[in-house]
Amino acid sequence: MNEIKKIISIISPCYNESKGIYECHNEIKKIFSKELIDYGYEHIFCDNSSKDDSIKILREIAKKDKNVKVIINANNFGPQKSIWNSLKYTSGDAVVLFLPVDLQDPPELIIKFVRNWENGYDFVYGTRDKRQELFVMRFIRKLFYKLINIGSNNKIPMNISDCQLIDKRLLKEILNIEDKTPFVRTISFFKTDNHKGISYEWKKRRVGKSKTSFQQYFDTAINGLLTVTNAPFRLILIAGILLSIISIFLAFYNFIYLFFFRPNIDRGIPLLIVSIFFFSGVQLFVLGFLGEYLSSIHNQVRNKDGVYVKETINFDD
Repeated sequence: MNEIKKIISIISPCYNESKGIYECHNEIKKIFSKELIDYGYEHIFCDNSSKDDSIKILREIAKKDKNVKVIINANNFGPQKSIWNSLKYTSGDAVVLFLPVDLQDPPELIIKFVRNWENGYDFVYGTRDKRQELFVMRFIRKLFYKLINIGSNNKIPMNISDCQLIDKRLLKEILNIEDKTPFVRTISFFKTDNHKGISYEWKKRRVGKSKTSFQQYFDTAINGLLTVTNAPFRLILIAGILLSIISIFLAFYNFIYLFFFRPNIDRGIPLLIVSIFFFSGVQLFVLGFLGEYLSSIHNQVRNKDGVYVKETINFDD
């Protein structure tokens, strides 16, 4: 009697990636035909309404390979929302959350993920400890993870990526979370501490250019701060305490200076103007974060951010 193989689901988001789809498909196919021959797999491409030949190519591949399944979104909802929506369509015993078509996260990671998962971990994640990108971007990303860990009750590893493998039991718990716009890469840490990290190098794109805009990067970062941590308010609180202490010392200094030296009072006008502008900036900063939180709550309540799927291919109806 043939033993039933465990199934690994792999999610590959794409948008205008016609130049890389074939290579991504072939790399996954090669891994499961040579390295992970004891496993079955489903390769789910979630397309964000591409404007090039991506959808045409995906239809062609899915017609020839039934391991390939396709989700075509009605609009470009961004990779995070697309991944979250695609998780609902998976049927594997374990799910690789994110293997983008650009292959900057090497497909060979799946082999290491599966081996560690079989050792009993609830999920295995990758950390992009080396990056083939500009120093400025590496610095910004490092600062981002520092901020996340300031106010988080769960330690989030530095440089963690969305490229992760999670067990189907954990996935079931995650999908029960009432969050329309979760920060996918960190959500598993709030459910279990039985995990393992694997370091790797995030490579340059093999073909094409990144389709992720600055606005999408910014939205993802803000969503991470709002979802994972209370760092913005904690930083504001710390800044407020420091400013209060400085103000007390400044007031004491001015009292001593005015009492003993009797300066011309007009000299304080520049300091007054600077102080007004400074504290006005702090107030606007605080109001800005409050606005982001209120906007996030507003979108959750109205459910505006749901993904509308136009078509699915090779899924059982």
